[in-house]
Amino acid sequence: MTQPITIPKHVIKMIVAAALMGFAGIMSETAMNVTFPKLSVIFGVSMEKLAWVTTIYLLMVAIMMTLSAYLRRRFSERTLFLASVSIFVAGILIGGTATAFPVLLVGRVFQGIAAGIALPLTFNIILEEVPLAKLGTWMGIGSLVVSIAPSIGPTYGGLLVDTLGWRAIFFLTLILVAISLVLGISSFPKKEAKEPTAKLDIVQFLLLACALTTSLIVVSELETGRLNIPVFIAFLLSLGLFIYKSLTSKIEFLNIRLFANPLFLLAIIPFVMYQFANIGGNYLIPNYLQLGFGVTSLFAGLALLPGSLIAALLNPWFGKLYDDRGAKLPLYLGNFLFTISLAIMCIWAQSLGLVLLTVMYIVFSFGRVMAFGNMQTATIAHLSKEDGPHALALFQMMNQYGGSIGTAVVALISSSQTDIKQAFQYTNLLFLLFGLISFGLFYLLFYQYKNVKK
Repeated sequence: MTQPITIPKHVIKMIVAAALMGFAGIMSETAMNVTFPKLSVIFGVSMEKLAWVTTIYLLMVAIMMTLSAYLRRRFSERTLFLASVSIFVAGILIGGTATAFPVLLVGRVFQGIAAGIALPLTFNIILEEVPLAKLGTWMGIGSLVVSIAPSIGPTYGGLLVDTLGWRAIFFLTLILVAISLVLGISSFPKKEAKEPTAKLDIVQFLLLACALTTSLIVVSELETGRLNIPVFIAFLLSLGLFIYKSLTSKIEFLNIRLFANPLFLLAIIPFVMYQFANIGGNYLIPNYLQLGFGVTSLFAGLALLPGSLIAALLNPWFGKLYDDRGAKLPLYLGNFLFTISLAIMCIWAQSLGLVLLTVMYIVFSFGRVMAFGNMQTATIAHLSKEDGPHALALFQMMNQYGGSIGTAVVALISSSQTDIKQAFQYTNLLFLLFGLISFGLFYLLFYQYKNVKK
């Protein structure tokens, strides 16, 4: 009789502690979305400029995630965890006391840096410490702790902005940080880094950071009706130079050669599209309900709660479904539900209202989460052990970048329409196209899986 596979308690505490830091960042990020109508008045800036509260956070997370492979070698897990906590607290203090919009953005930058350290740390611990037979389940559990944040964020933000004020969104997250710190201090071992002398190709890092930043500036400035040519040229140059430097440098940074692997490429495209739709939708829906139907901030946030919460809680089950049945069922079924929900929201965009939108968002979230997490797990499981950490770093970076570009594009669509309901319809039409494309990509992906097995 085989012994049951158990996970050491200190490993579980490490996973939860790191995930709670990511949870705190994501929750405060989605919580801010419901405050935009009020912050627009307080700071005297447009709704489109306020989108940078979300965009700049996600951008910083994405940029920091490009460093995850290097940080994992250069510093111990304990050091990275404590750095994440310290930087996040600094972000809370700066953002929570901001009296000017630029200062608020600085606070979000700090919070993004902290989350960009904590999120890959969570999944690296799972990949390194959890046995392969339990990998799907624990990737699901890790995703649960992080994914549940968007479900609570809008309700949390809506409740606070109508009662204690928007600054409480920052300060009350200190409770989560304190819990995370207690768990982490007692569980992360004091040990040396894997490669204390590991080097970073700073030029590659700066070029990629420049490419990511300028791409978002280009998209956000399209609301003016023109293309910012100098910034667009800077984007093309920085991206081209990054690719060249990455392929010729002897110092390991990001293994972009993985994009030439069909197993990786066919998975990361729908992965990014799901996050694009998720974060872009979370930005638009509260504003759609408040501006289009006169719903309060609290109820606009509550509309996202049932769907996100149910899907997040089912994350471990989705992971177990992958362990038991493989990737095909959760990917195809998840994408079907995702696509159907978007078709209905697109058709009924003018008259959905609070109740029907809440129901449709349940279907949307259930399908998206089922496919989203298992896509990453299945891809990493089919790659070599050496490529796994690099694939994870790219997945996590593109996850955050997909969210940031999604927010920028949805804000652009909204600014181009005088009617928020029309903007909602066009946005869901775009997301519906993502779902249809994903069916074709999944078909090609499973064809590649068969070739790998042969």
